Amino acid sequence: MDQERIIKYFQGHCPAEEARQVQQWLDQQGAEWIDQFMEQHWDAVAQTSTGEERRHLASQVIAMAPATKGKWRRLTTAAAAACVAAVAGAAWWAFSLSAPQQLAWTEIRNDSNIVRIIQLPDASTVTLNKHAVVRYSSAYNKKDRQVELAGEAFFEIHPDANRPFVLQAGSTTARVYGTAFNVNALPGAGETRIALQSGKIGVTCDSLSGEKILSPGQLLIFDKHTHHTTVTQLPPAHADSWRKGQLNFVNTPFKEVLLQLENTYGLHFIYAGKPQQQTVTAVFPANDLPKVLQHLAFIWELDFQQRNDSIIIQ
Repeated sequence: MDQERIIKYFQGHCPAEEARQVQQWLDQQGAEWIDQFMEQHWDAVAQTSTGEERRHLASQVIAMAPATKGKWRRLTTAAAAACVAAVAGAAWWAFSLSAPQQLAWTEIRNDSNIVRIIQLPDASTVTLNKHAVVRYSSAYNKKDRQVELAGEAFFEIHPDANRPFVLQAGSTTARVYGTAFNVNALPGAGETRIALQSGKIGVTCDSLSGEKILSPGQLLIFDKHTHHTTVTQLPPAHADSWRKGQLNFVNTPFKEVLLQLENTYGLHFIYAGKPQQQTVTAVFPANDLPKVLQHLAFIWELDFQQRNDSIIIQ
C-alpha cells in the first residue's frame, strides 16, 4: 500500500471502495505501525485546504477511537503525539468540534438624563435609572435567565418555573420567582439595597449562610464594608419611588445620600469633614434639590454652597 493512498485516506479524499480497502490494510498492519506512520507523516496528513476537510480529518480520528478492535483506539493517542510534535494541529480541530460556543454578551446602558425602559428576551421589563447598566449573555431565556447590574433598576419579571431569574449585583445575588423589585447597586456605594414590591425573591450575599427570602414590603440592606445584612420594612409602593419622581431614603448613611444625589443630579459633592454618623429616612420630590439640601443641612448642621457643577459642604 503506497503512502500517498494512505495519506489521501486520512484526508478523506478516497472513494468509498478505495477507503474500505485502505482501512482493511491498515487493520492488518497493527496499532504500532499506524502510530509510527502518523508520527512520521502527520504534516502531510494534516495539510488539507479547507475547513471542511480539516473537520473531516478530525472526525476520522475521533471515529476510530471507539472502534470494536482495541488497537484502533490507539490512533487517537498517536494523533495527539503527532500533534504535539507539530505544534498541536489536529487536537485543536478535534476539540473545537465539541467545545461549547463562546457566549455573546448584550450590554445596555442608560447614559441619558431620563429613565429608560427595556424589555429582556423573556418579556421581562427593566426600568433603568440614570447611569445604570445591565448585561446578559446569549444563553438568556435559553439555558438560563441571568442578568448583571451596576446602578439602580426596577425589575418586573415574567414567571418561569423552569428558569428562575437570577440577578447579580456585585457580591449580592437575587433569585427571583416572578416578581417586581428594585435594586440599588451604584458603583462606589458602600451598600447594596434590594426592595421587594410584589412576589417572592431570595437573596444571597457574603453575610448570609443561606438564602434570605424577602416578602413584599421588605428592604434588604447589605453593607459591603462590614458584610452585615439588615432587613427593614418599606411600603411596597415606595420600592420604586425614583420612577415616580421621588427620592426615598431609608436609614441611609450620609455618604450614600451624597452618592445618590450625585447620580440623580449629575453634581459632584465635596466634603472634607468627619464622617457623619446619622442616617436619613425621608421622601423628597426629585425635582427640588434645594429642599433636599435644606433638610440635610438641618440634620447635620452643614452648609451647602454650589459652584458650577460642584457643591461644597462645610
